[in-house]
Amino acid sequence: MSQTDRSNGSYGVQAGSIAAETRPLCSVVYRSRATAALSDFDLYRLVQVAQARNETESITGLMLYDDGRFYQWLEGPVDNVARIMRLIRTDRRHTDIEILSDKPTASRQFGDWKMRLATRGVRSIHSGHNVVVPSSLELEDIRAHPEHAPAVLAGLSTAAGGAPAAAESLSNGPLKGPAGALLKDIIVTAVLPELVARRVVAERAKPWPIDQRARALADLLVGAEDSAALELLRTLQDSDGAIRHLYETLLEPAARRLGDLWGADLCSELDVSLGLGHLQRAIRVLNEEVMQPTIPRGLYLPAVLIVPEPGEVHMLNSVLDSDALQNAGWDPLMEFPASDEALQDLMADSWFDALDLSLSPSFRREAWLPKVTKTIALARHASRNPALVVVVGGRIFAEDTVAGAQVGADAITTTALATGKVIEKGIAARARK
Repeated sequence: MSQTDRSNGSYGVQAGSIAAETRPLCSVVYRSRATAALSDFDLYRLVQVAQARNETESITGLMLYDDGRFYQWLEGPVDNVARIMRLIRTDRRHTDIEILSDKPTASRQFGDWKMRLATRGVRSIHSGHNVVVPSSLELEDIRAHPEHAPAVLAGLSTAAGGAPAAAESLSNGPLKGPAGALLKDIIVTAVLPELVARRVVAERAKPWPIDQRARALADLLVGAEDSAALELLRTLQDSDGAIRHLYETLLEPAARRLGDLWGADLCSELDVSLGLGHLQRAIRVLNEEVMQPTIPRGLYLPAVLIVPEPGEVHMLNSVLDSDALQNAGWDPLMEFPASDEALQDLMADSWFDALDLSLSPSFRREAWLPKVTKTIALARHASRNPALVVVVGGRIFAEDTVAGAQVGADAITTTALATGKVIEKGIAARARK
C-alpha cells in the first residue's frame, strides 16, 4: 500500500540523491489486502501521491495490485524505508500486512522508479513512465505462492527496456514495453480461449466479457504504440478478414470506454480523439480488402446520407454505419459538412430517403442536443424528400433513448450493425402514414 496523503514537508527529511548513494540501503517487500475495492482513478491517484512522497524520501520501487491484493517493493536508505513502513502499517486502506522480505542491499533493483504500478487492465494515462503490465503467468504464480513475490517483482523491473520476460516468448512481434505486454496478455487470457470456444460453439451472442476487451482495447488506443490496437484486431478477424462482428461487442464499447477514461481525468480529450483516429484507421485497413457485396439489379435500396453533426470531430459512428451499410449491399454517401448550411446544400442537391446523423461515440454531448435539434429541422426543410427519415447515433442516444425524440429524429441507432434495419423500419413507417 502506498503512503498516506500528507504534505511533502511533514517529515523534515531532505531528498537524497539516487544517482550517488552514500547511506546504507535496504529493501522491503510486503503484501496486504485492500479494505475496499479501488477504482482506476483511485490507483492513479495513489501512484501520483506515492511518487511525490518517494522522491522526497529517496525511495524507489514497484507496487503490484491484483484482485484486491497489494504486493509492494520499497528500497532506499534504511531509516527512510523504516519511516515509510511505519506509515504503511497505519494506513486504513489495507490490512493483513505480511512482510515477505526485509534485507540490506548494495544497489537498487528499480533504478530511478519513484514508484510504478503493476496491474492488469491498467490505464494508459500512466503510459510507459508509470506502469508495468504483468503477465497472467506471473499473477498466477504470486497468487499461489506469495513467497515468490520478491522474485516476481524483481523480474518486472526488466519492463523498463521491454516486455516482462515471462510474456516475451508469447510473440515475436515488434511491440515492446507496456503496450506489447498488455497485447500479449490479452491474446493469452482472452483471444486464445475465445478462438478455442468458437470451435465448440458455432454461435454465441456475447462469447466473452465485453468489459474486459473494451477496457483493454481503450488502453491500447490511447497508448504510445499506435499499432498495438491494430495487431489485436488482426487477431480477432473473422474468416473473411473483416472485423464487423466486433462492432457492437468491442469497438463501440471501447469508444465509450475512452470517454470514461477522460471523465475520470485519466487521459486528455486529445488522447480520446487520437484513439478514435487509431480505431478508424484499423477499421479501414482491416476491412478495405474485404470484397464488398454486389448490389442486385432491380432491388430498391434506400439512398442514405451519413454525416456527423456539423462541428463534431469524432467521426467513428459515421465510419461504422457507412461500412455496415456497404457490406449489406447499400450505397450510402458519407460526407462531413462543416456547417448546417453545407448540410442543407447536400440535402437540396440530391434525393435522400434517410439522413444518418451522429454525435461522439465517446462523449455524451448533452449540451449539443439543441444544436442537433436545429440541424435536423434545417435538414428536413432543405430536403427534396418530404418524407425524409432521420436517424441519430452517438453515446448520448445509446444511453438516453428519449434523446432521439427530443431532437426530432425518427429513430436512434445504438449499433452500426442495426442501422440498415432501423432505416428500413423508419421508411416503412413513413409509407404507412
